[in-house]
Amino acid sequence: MRLVEYVMRFERHLKGAMNLKSRDLRDYFIYNTLAMECFQAANTLIDLAQYVVAKKKLGFPSTYRELFELLESGGYISEDELKTFKRLIFLRNLIAHEYYRISESELLEMVNLLEKCSDFVSRIKEATDLSALKDEDSS
Repeated sequence: MRLVEYVMRFERHLKGAMNLKSRDLRDYFIYNTLAMECFQAANTLIDLAQYVVAKKKLGFPSTYRELFELLESGGYISEDELKTFKRLIFLRNLIAHEYYRISESELLEMVNLLEKCSDFVSRIKEATDLSALKDEDSS
């Protein structure tokens, strides 16, 4: 089931980021590893959000920002969570497109935002109607 894979992948990358956040980010290897863990966790949140939006037929977003706006308007995330997701996507895009080198403090902020986003993942994970979100293509 794709949903389970998304949850497990997010948790794995969040754990990796949490393990690295207290390390010396001036070390090139640590810095880049943390950036990749954050990037992969953010990408997994996007995958999870796309899955929920599609399964619940919430609309057709043209940007990642709109994806999370649909989740908020559908009652799946709060307004505060929407702000968190928007900031996370902004930081993710800094890594993805290398507009400039993401700073060490921005990477640490990203880890903190990912921690906040784990509440959304937990709600999805613990939902009593997971069968309604079940990947019908897997049958």
